[in-house]
Amino acid sequence: MTELVIDVKDVRYLYPDGFMALDGVNIRVSKRERVAILGSNGAGKSTLLMLVDGLFKPSKGSVKVLGMPTCDKNFHEIRSRIGFVFQDPDDQLFCSTLWDDMTFGLLNMGICDDEVVRKAKDDLRIVGLEGYEEKSPHHLSVGEKKKATIAIVLAMKPDVLILDEPTANLDPKSRVELIRLINNLHERGEITIIVATHDVDFVPMVADRAYVLNKGKVLAEGYLEDVFSNFKIMEEAGLEPPTITRLFKLLNQSIGREVTQPLPLTVERALYEIRQYLVLRSK
Repeated sequence: MTELVIDVKDVRYLYPDGFMALDGVNIRVSKRERVAILGSNGAGKSTLLMLVDGLFKPSKGSVKVLGMPTCDKNFHEIRSRIGFVFQDPDDQLFCSTLWDDMTFGLLNMGICDDEVVRKAKDDLRIVGLEGYEEKSPHHLSVGEKKKATIAIVLAMKPDVLILDEPTANLDPKSRVELIRLINNLHERGEITIIVATHDVDFVPMVADRAYVLNKGKVLAEGYLEDVFSNFKIMEEAGLEPPTITRLFKLLNQSIGREVTQPLPLTVERALYEIRQYLVLRSK
């Protein structure tokens, strides 16, 4: 039986000013899944992540993380097992050197000095920042800062890695490196990946399943091929399917038949489908 690591049931969240950020949200994520939380700005993605991490308490409903309700007595353990990477890396980088940021949390956990050094060095190497120990975090590029925040949360050995708008402000090279890093982390161990984003072209590279949020409600959930093929839902959520998916929809319409179904989500899959189509036509 698949182990459930995130269980959000009928959750509502009301901000002090009366704004309803989430209304009747239900989300379930199993161990080692790669799940995207999709939605435009203001859809409720970040609020949902804050609830999962125990930073907020639901106004109604329940949130369980790794089988534990997000109540006061469980917050410390939940936060030690959830690696939360904020949208703005400067929110998590506050020391004078990257090494100090890397070791701060570990030292506060009472880990011995030798183990702290080993963990910090290992995780800097994993994200490609080996040799950056004495650099000021604020002198790093945006891409390097993103890697640094991931290294910091990885040092805590989390069961779940949550990334809020991870591609925000990244250049193409840093974006590719981030995709590779996320997938390597997932392949290396038992970690569960949750990514909240409106970057639809990024999602097929790092997730298998998605929830679509709009105005605090879940509009759809399912495997990416099904979610992104629902153009009506995408429009209602203020999103568009991936560029390659829209291209193949137009291609199908222009020739009056389906070149492929379901529609491809990535360039690599599109190339495969085109080759298959050409082979069939040549027979």
